[in-house]
Amino acid sequence: MKKQQNKESISPFSAEIMQQMLFRYELLQKALTDLPWVLQGTVVETPPKSLTARATYSWTRKVRAKTITVSLSPEQAIAFRSAIAANRRVEKALLEMREVSQDVLMNSLPRTRKRLASRAKTQGQESS
Repeated sequence: MKKQQNKESISPFSAEIMQQMLFRYELLQKALTDLPWVLQGTVVETPPKSLTARATYSWTRKVRAKTITVSLSPEQAIAFRSAIAANRRVEKALLEMREVSQDVLMNSLPRTRKRLASRAKTQGQESS
C-alpha cells in the first residue's frame, strides 16, 4: 500500500501540464520533419578592396578541433546562409526537446529514495 501512495505523490505534474508538455514536444518533432539542408559554421562576406573588385564569401567551420575555411560563390553564400540558419533552428528545437524530455521523465516516474544524512555519515566513517 505504501508503494501505491508513493507513486501518486511522486508526480507533481497535473494531467493538464503533462498534456501541454506532450503537445509542445510533438510540435517540436513536427518542426524537424520537413528540414531543408543543414550546415554548421558561418558565412562571412569580405568587402571588395577596390572599386572594381567584387565581394568575396567564405564558409568557416570546425572539423576535429581545427578551423576549416572554404571560398564560396555569391550563389553558394546565399544557400549556405540558409542552411546554417536551418541548423540553428534544429539545434534550438533539439535543446527544447531535451529540456521537455528531462522534465517529463524526472517528474513523471518514481525516483530513488535519498539516503539519510546520518546513515551516509556512519557509512563513511566505517570505511575509514
